[in-house]
Amino acid sequence: MTYGTLCCAIMLSFVGTVLGGLWADDSWGRFWGWDPKENGALIIVLWNSLVLHARWGGMVKDRGLAALAIGGNIMTAWSWFGVNELGVGLHAYGFREGTVMWLGLYALVNVIFIGLASLPTAWWWSYAAGIRPIGSLRGTPAGMKA
Repeated sequence: MTYGTLCCAIMLSFVGTVLGGLWADDSWGRFWGWDPKENGALIIVLWNSLVLHARWGGMVKDRGLAALAIGGNIMTAWSWFGVNELGVGLHAYGFREGTVMWLGLYALVNVIFIGLASLPTAWWWSYAAGIRPIGSLRGTPAGMKA
């Protein structure tokens, strides 16, 4: 499910970034101006491509993919809300009071989840109890020992 979501996310974010550039070219006379919000959109596309390449290259498995996807939540939140805190560029608008605190708290919670996903599986209660994921023991239902 995470893999499919990432494939859809990279397609939609790439198309959205290109359409935003076309709109900017029509409205402001330039396709790309290195505005912080435009760079944030580029960061989302680059992060998703990094995650998918790590998966395709075999550098990460399911847990690593999930941890990197959580990192993508931080990138997206910063790109949407954090760049407004810089107060520069054509996209510096919107409500800014209290955003830094909530954005920092959101990032901290996500980093905690990434840290938990990075723990060795021997430390997980489900593995210590002998419960294995579906399909890990061929021909044996999940939770049953062979």
